[in-house]
Amino acid sequence: MKLHHIFLYGALGISFLSAGVSCSDDDFLTEDPRATMTIDNAYDKSSQVLATIFSAYYEYNKNFYFTFGTGIAQYKMVGTDICDMPYNQSHYSNFRAYWPTDADFIKEKWDSYYKMISYCNLALSKMDAVTWSNDEEKTRAIAEARFLRGFSYLKLAEYYGGVPIVEEYSEHTRFDYERASRSDVYAYAIGELEAAYNDLPTDDEIKSEYGRAGKGAAAMALSEAYLAQGVENGSSDFTKAENYAREVVNAHPLMQNRFGVRTANATGNKGGVPNAFEQGNVIYDLYVSDNVVAPENTEAVWVVNVASDYATWAQTGGLRDQTIMTSPALQDISWSDEYMEDAPASNGPWRAVSAKYGGRTSPAIHGGFGWAFVGPTWYMENTIWDAENNYNTDVDYRYVEGVTVRTKYLCCDENHSLYEQPIGWKHISKNEIDPASKFFGIFYKITPMDDWDYDSNDPGDMGMPKVNLYRNRYCMRSAEAYLLLAEALLRNNKAGEALNIVNQVRARANAKPMSSIDLGKILDERARELVYEEDRWGTFLRMEPEVWKPRIKNYGSYTAGPNDVQYPEIRRWSEYTDDIHFNLWPIPKAYIDLNSEVQWEQNAGW
Repeated sequence: MKLHHIFLYGALGISFLSAGVSCSDDDFLTEDPRATMTIDNAYDKSSQVLATIFSAYYEYNKNFYFTFGTGIAQYKMVGTDICDMPYNQSHYSNFRAYWPTDADFIKEKWDSYYKMISYCNLALSKMDAVTWSNDEEKTRAIAEARFLRGFSYLKLAEYYGGVPIVEEYSEHTRFDYERASRSDVYAYAIGELEAAYNDLPTDDEIKSEYGRAGKGAAAMALSEAYLAQGVENGSSDFTKAENYAREVVNAHPLMQNRFGVRTANATGNKGGVPNAFEQGNVIYDLYVSDNVVAPENTEAVWVVNVASDYATWAQTGGLRDQTIMTSPALQDISWSDEYMEDAPASNGPWRAVSAKYGGRTSPAIHGGFGWAFVGPTWYMENTIWDAENNYNTDVDYRYVEGVTVRTKYLCCDENHSLYEQPIGWKHISKNEIDPASKFFGIFYKITPMDDWDYDSNDPGDMGMPKVNLYRNRYCMRSAEAYLLLAEALLRNNKAGEALNIVNQVRARANAKPMSSIDLGKILDERARELVYEEDRWGTFLRMEPEVWKPRIKNYGSYTAGPNDVQYPEIRRWSEYTDDIHFNLWPIPKAYIDLNSEVQWEQNAGW
């Protein structure tokens, strides 16, 4: 079988409808082509059409890679119940202060999906202009473009409600786009996804063509789309959501046992770190980069396949993570008065680092040098794992210290009496609110636990080694399909079956079963299973406001109520106690202004 590893995408000089993609919005309106080559004559090979489709894939893949100063990966989760920015940063769950309609992150999310749509529209317009090696190749390309277009409209409808439906590529600027209703956008997305589903190859047929979508991805998107449409219209679409999710579950059962390159009896090493990892478990193994694309991994439905090391990335480009985004800023942390010791001990557990740990602040054993741009909420890091909230589970594989999470970090100051002892929230100073807010736990699925994940040949960025990470990631993993299925069953008045499905996910994680089920408990389980993976804002906004709003009020970092436990006891601040005034993200102000010939009303609450 021919392999397609999609980690390099050609940049295309394209004007995107309803999306600023180059410089300022004014530049977008006044572009002047400098060459005689146009879209009409630029395509003469099928590979060029495929490259355009791959560019759409690449645009979506950026949702899974945290990059300093750029990117949209954090925006799918910050401000919800699971993640937020540190105290001195953006306060994303403080909706009164940080949600203007001209905010960059609101526009960037809109732009990203319309870029995908524009790529797909362009590719579809050129399908008959080039020669294909066979009909099957062309049919598949059309199906992929329609899948990505339908998926983009699903996400736009979830976030923004009714948006313009644009089906044709155009190089000419328009100012008269009409917003369709949210229901009509969902219906359009479903039509595209179903057409794609009919023509996409099965997942078995494309098992090693990493990065490209098959029927499983389309079925999973359709399950989500029918749930969204059902919530919007109160219709019988939940049965269709159930059927599509069940198809994914049947084709992609949960991994039950350890597998891959870091099992207890593995041989060899990487960068001097043994491959064998006796303490690991099946959840850990799912996120080892090589295991994401391992043939035996039944959970992988749609993946991002990236450069495997620095040398490949330097030659080809593409995506990579920078761990400074999701690692705590340990170099800024001081001891609490109780644990402070006299010189030569330093005034912080990680302000002086022994030669054993590389002599640098925040060594790789802590997840790399951290600036703490995105961290879990107290709810995500602590509350849902305690005995009361996790049904008296003793060991949940998703929350094993030093394996799948790390909430304590070894003191690296050899002159302190707690050298190489685990240091946590109780040990650090709360006197300075800014540094203390940057201390939080990490999850292995997004941030490394040791040097094995790093490429020792990477010189690092900004003078910091072990900053960059080369990991394959999941766009879709079948554990989410199980939870979509549970939601569809529950909404379809099949609570017993829904409970059984959620308990299958919990059983694989060695967690004790739930005894009852509701939407809040499904959202809890999505948090445990899918933190840093799912589009949390997309999940929230497709649901009823009365389901998701209380979760932010109860668990958001900056939405504590008057009687809630707050800082310094836990990492939570009372900065927003008003009602959450919106049900959807706002339409970016720039596009309301640009679309001058048809007036768009701003979404309610903005």
